[in-house]
Amino acid sequence: MPISFDTTGFQQQDQSNWSNPANGDRLNLTYYDLVPDLPAGLDDLPKLRHDLAVLHGQDGCLIEAHVVQLAGTPALLRIIKVPLPNRPAGQAFLCSFTVPKATCSAVLQLIAVKGPVTGMREAVLAPEVGFERWVMPHPYAPQLQGRLPFHAGDDPRFDSRFPEHPLSRARAWAHHVVRTGRLDPQFAALPPFQPKPPAQDLPPELDAIVNGRLISGVCGIPVAGHIAVQIGERTTYWKLLDDDLTRRLGRGNLGRSPLGEGRFRDTIMIDERTGHALLMDRFMTDGKSLGVQTRLEPVTREEALAAVTFEALVEAYRGLGRMIEMADGRSEYLTVEPIVNQAHLVAPYAMLGLQRHEGEDIVLVSCSPAPSENTPFRGRPGLNAVISPESMKSIGQMALHAVMEWGPHPLEMAMTFNRFPGSIEAQGTPESVPDDVRAQFTGPLTTAVPGIAIGGHIALQQGEQRTYWRLPDDQLPGRLGFGVLARNHSPGHRFRDVVLIDQQSGDVLVPERWGDDGSTRGNKITLVRVSAEEAMAAATPEACLEAFGRLSRSVYAAAKRSEWIYVEKLENELKQDPYVLLAVQGFFDDDPVAVASASPAPSANTPFNGLPTLEGPAGPDTVGGLGPLALQALGDWGVHPLHVVPTYHRLMH
Repeated sequence: MPISFDTTGFQQQDQSNWSNPANGDRLNLTYYDLVPDLPAGLDDLPKLRHDLAVLHGQDGCLIEAHVVQLAGTPALLRIIKVPLPNRPAGQAFLCSFTVPKATCSAVLQLIAVKGPVTGMREAVLAPEVGFERWVMPHPYAPQLQGRLPFHAGDDPRFDSRFPEHPLSRARAWAHHVVRTGRLDPQFAALPPFQPKPPAQDLPPELDAIVNGRLISGVCGIPVAGHIAVQIGERTTYWKLLDDDLTRRLGRGNLGRSPLGEGRFRDTIMIDERTGHALLMDRFMTDGKSLGVQTRLEPVTREEALAAVTFEALVEAYRGLGRMIEMADGRSEYLTVEPIVNQAHLVAPYAMLGLQRHEGEDIVLVSCSPAPSENTPFRGRPGLNAVISPESMKSIGQMALHAVMEWGPHPLEMAMTFNRFPGSIEAQGTPESVPDDVRAQFTGPLTTAVPGIAIGGHIALQQGEQRTYWRLPDDQLPGRLGFGVLARNHSPGHRFRDVVLIDQQSGDVLVPERWGDDGSTRGNKITLVRVSAEEAMAAATPEACLEAFGRLSRSVYAAAKRSEWIYVEKLENELKQDPYVLLAVQGFFDDDPVAVASASPAPSANTPFNGLPTLEGPAGPDTVGGLGPLALQALGDWGVHPLHVVPTYHRLMH
């Protein structure tokens, strides 16, 4: 069969069917020797999602659909729910991988059915979310009225609380297949599926919109308002008509094209005939934000190169320094290499990254081949400098000297993101804890969201339950808010740190965000449960000021990752008043701005003086004062500092 996968826990029934005796889940693997009947290609995700939502709405509801890489080959992952036939209640959840080819396809599907007790997830979550917000417009087809509703309870952020629910099981299985599934090499090499364009006789100006053919293109480095885009084996050249693409490249938030193990480049979808382009969001936490539409103007190679001046090259390559620090926040580094190189790293290239060396943080560039004596490298393969704003910019300019000596035009180079070893994001769930780590704990582990540690104490939130704990040391406080712990995901590109706790013993797994395989590992600590009164008594004004000063430093760290921080109530899973936004806006611009924006506006008795927003140049003192400003707002609102949490908000521009 074309797809091979891990069958642990399943018993094979025949050549293409398996069943799990523990929970009743069933697997089916089918090969179709027919042209796939998908309504759109995998490179047109918005249309594919819309049409699938309408299709599955006739019998149930499409919960989510994504294009994923299955052993390096694009595949359609979809999860749908359908009512059980001939039953007054109950649902089945179907999770499938479809690998479409030009004349055939392979489908691997899991069928997970609710047990004898149904509706528990919905009964618990509906009051929490709010009955008025329970049923939602379908994110792929807002006007759709399907047989089953699209509702908030199917959001993946709730899976860890209901691990045995069939939807949770389906998603966990899907994550496992993405990591471990394999394809037959001959099947993987077949020509890809290309849907037939609709036959429509339209005026040219309408044809460009209705019958637009978006295809994937890998982006180069923009210089002087022009950019190279690699489409298959062809390098194409375009004039930028606005700064939408320039402001998104290199930030880690655009859709990505995998080049090899741990190597990626920014990708856009573009119609070569019209220049219409979709700048796809890499992250679609809420299922609604697909990206930004823009238009590029096609030009010849000669026209693009004629627009490039040396001054424009210096400006463009100095800008790479900003991308290095942002990549470091994602546990990545950059290589600058010819855009035509689409696979493994080969010379010529320049590697740019941050490193800890002999007790100092340095920025470095390492080249292959080594630039000549006529460059600042003086024949050496690399240069480094202690990190400073100027050295960050200059290191990109050093790479330019190497690029100009190698031969490919600097406009025909591309940024490649390279993942450091051990930098796959952990799931942060009890189910993802490996056996050797799980053996350290005697009781069941559950996910909890920690608040801000103050005076050696902390509050943990689990649904509507809040508990208070005494900390054994500074290990957890020193990591909270800095983007290094495992996270939960909420709609709207929002994230919070999580820990895994045994409520009976107080044993806690402080989970690392990054690992080798998506499993959740970390350090074990033991907390002591205390009363709310004891925890609040420890939160003296001095302890609060110290804790919120540490929060200021986490705001700076978040800015490096292209994130802002909201300080808001622990129990609020969705953004709502009261909250304080703390951010460094334009972090990688020449004049970044530190911002504290509160809702509702604090009173005149605070530094806000009745205004909702304070801002100033992002110097050390201004950024260092952001946390204390949030503390002042909390006091004005009557919210105890132990009862708030820093929530990361990922910027999509």
